[in-house]
This record gives sequence, C-alpha cells and structure tokens, in this order.
Amino acid sequence: MRRTRFKKRKQRKKRYNQIIAVDLIPMMKRLEHNPLPIPGFTTSRMQYLVHLIISHKQYKHPGAYSLLNMEYMMNVVPCANQYLNYLRKEGIIEWINYSAGRNSRLYRLCDEGKTEYRAISDRKIIRRIEQNNYKIRLGNSKKYPHLNKSIRKVELDYAGALKTVELEYNNNLDNNNAEGRRTFSYAAISKIESGEIYFKVNATNGRLDSNYTSLPGELLKHLTIDGQPLREMDISNAQPFFVVALFRPTLEIENLMRKFLGNSLTMLVKTLDIFECEDVKRYTLLVTTGKFYDFMMTKFKEHNITFTGRKDLKQQLFVVFFGKNYAYKYSPAAKLFKRIFPNVQRLFDTIKKDHYNKLAIFLQRIESYTMLERVTKNIELELPELPLLTKHDSVLPFGSFTIMVGKDMDKVKTIMVNTIKEVIGFAPQGRMKKYPKI
Repeated sequence: MRRTRFKKRKQRKKRYNQIIAVDLIPMMKRLEHNPLPIPGFTTSRMQYLVHLIISHKQYKHPGAYSLLNMEYMMNVVPCANQYLNYLRKEGIIEWINYSAGRNSRLYRLCDEGKTEYRAISDRKIIRRIEQNNYKIRLGNSKKYPHLNKSIRKVELDYAGALKTVELEYNNNLDNNNAEGRRTFSYAAISKIESGEIYFKVNATNGRLDSNYTSLPGELLKHLTIDGQPLREMDISNAQPFFVVALFRPTLEIENLMRKFLGNSLTMLVKTLDIFECEDVKRYTLLVTTGKFYDFMMTKFKEHNITFTGRKDLKQQLFVVFFGKNYAYKYSPAAKLFKRIFPNVQRLFDTIKKDHYNKLAIFLQRIESYTMLERVTKNIELELPELPLLTKHDSVLPFGSFTIMVGKDMDKVKTIMVNTIKEVIGFAPQGRMKKYPKI
C-alpha cells in the first residue's frame, strides 16, 4: 500500500522553474554578500518576485505590464512589499495602480533585457508555490465540468516545448519582438510545469480563459491528452462571421440581445431591417464562404491601401468592428468598408452610438455562448468520452475561437458547423489546422 501511494505521489511531482533577468544577476550576487535589512531576506525570494513580474504579462509584446495581487505575492514571499519598494527605488521595476482592485497593481521591469530559464532551488519558495497553487485550484470555475476535466488532463512535452521556443527565437532574431515572445513562452511553460493551472469564465465576454488560451501557437503541437496529440479546428473569417447573427436574429440571438443590449436597442436594431440590402447579402456570402479577407485584400489593392500581409490587413479592419463610429475619418480601411458595406456600417453605428465598445463585447458574448454553451455541450452529448479544449486569441479583441481534440475531427467539425447554424442562422466554413511535424 505504501509503495502505491509513493508511486502516485511521484507521478504528481511538478517541476518548478523561473525566468531570470540576465542583467540582474550581478546585482543579485552583490546582495548575497550585502543582504538588505528585510526580515528573512534571500536573493532567491527577490528573483522569484522578478519572475512573477516577467511571467504574468497581459500581452506578448515587450514592455507589457503584469497584473499582480499583493496578497498573492506575500503568500509566496513574506515582506514582498519591501522587496518591491527596493527594486522600484533602484529603478529596476515600475508600477501603476490597477483600478479594478485596490490590492492589485500593474508591474513591469524598466529594462527586461535577455532572460534565461532556470530551476528553482529554494525549497521554502517551492512549498509556498504549492500552497498558493492549491488556492488557485479552489478558485477555478465550475461552470463547464467537461472542459475543466479535459484541461486537467492536458500534458505538455516540456523538453520539446523548450526546444521549440529556442528554435523560434533563433529563427526570428531580426524581429524586435523575438526576445519578448521567447520570455512569454517561457512563462507559459513555467506555469504549466509548476501546476499553476487555472480556468476562469471572463465576466465581461463569457469566454473560458485558461493556461491554453494564450499559449503561443508554435507550442500547441506539444500538447497531448491521454497520449493523443491535439489538433485545432476553427471557422474561417471567424471575427466578421458572427456579425451575421445580427442581420436577422434567431430566437436565441434575440434573447442574448435583450439581455445585453436591452429591449430598446434590440428593437431599434431589428427595425433597421437590413437583411435584404445588397451590401448585406454580399457581406453574408463572403463570411459564410470564408472569402471575406480575400475580398478585402483585393479591394485594398484597388484603392491603394498599403498592408504588409494578411495579419496586417486584419488588424486594420478591426477598427471597423471595434473602433469608434468616426473611425472612417482617420482609417482608410474603415472608410473603404463603409463605402462597400454602408448598411452593415449603419448597424454598427447604431449599436456603438452610446458606447463604442458595446459591439465588440456583444460579439464576444455571441461567440462564447455559441461555442461554449451550445457547440461544446453538443459535442459532449454525441461524443461523451471525447476530451476537448477550447482556445481563443486573448490578445486580439475578437480572436478566432478554436476547439482542440485528439481524434474524431470530422465528427466534431460536423457537430460544430451544424450547431452554429442552429444558433446563428448561417453555417460557417469549418477548417482544421495542421501543425508542423515535431
């Protein structure tokens, strides 16, 4: 019996690593010989606080802030506030207050520089991390038990993932963001390694956020569930596709509209009655056949609007969906969209009249409701033993929503497309992504 318990405990053993800011190593060595007058001071505790600041960035780009809660940091590093005050006084870190919580701040290193990935040797810190991770697990959402169960079963090939991070970094050394992306990838791996697994429903847009939501795309090939490598499935032109739900709302969509937009705005949108307009028909055809971006690419060229590639074109078009109503005055992309799709733009302007971000948030609500409440639950009903994950781009305001499974891809695709048609009234183009071989 003892041997069995030992085996199980050994299988659950986590790895604990941290990200080291290389430029701070000389300072840490000096402090080892001249410790600060902080109770229980160790350089390993200071290193870990720096790691937290580097590893909890809200975005992938260099200079991004990390949102950290003081209580969380104090749980791992006693007197964390004194360490942070010293680092700030020395010009190593800076912070700004975070309006959503008096006990939270946005932190960042003034100059992050090069980073390295190293094991944590301080057993006291590891014990405190384990205690903190237990609290994180207690706070996880219980809304989608089937998805939560799958998230817990995910395994990551750490050695392979780290190799991919370095390969990606070396292939993009000329890119200004190469160092930042490498550090961001280190952070994602570190959280999974140490068991800092979270899954929470976003109160604003209803999405299910987890460790795998923002995992860099090149690392997805290293994920498995029950030994099965995962593959992604999403819909073409996902960002503009969900707009068609507003042209002639189904009963499900109208109920969502009334809850989020209110009765008055819902009725106003419906009385626009734009469904039969030619530009609306053209828009609907383009997004349901997956040709919207190709069409806009051609139009950009015809009107001499410069763009560096498909990603840049999408970024320019996001202002149409998520920018202010007068975006066409400063954005050539928005001006062109308004000219080609005047009635679609009229719908957008109506919804965004009082709050320009209302359209963006509502489209996210439609997306999360459709994919989480309907698609994944239908997959669970028809394929109850199939583990699956959901993933979305956490950086873009309305990034592509992905379902990840290890098998039965064709069945899942059929369920996904049919369910979306039931909810939205139109079927999208489903597509399966292929990863490069490991």
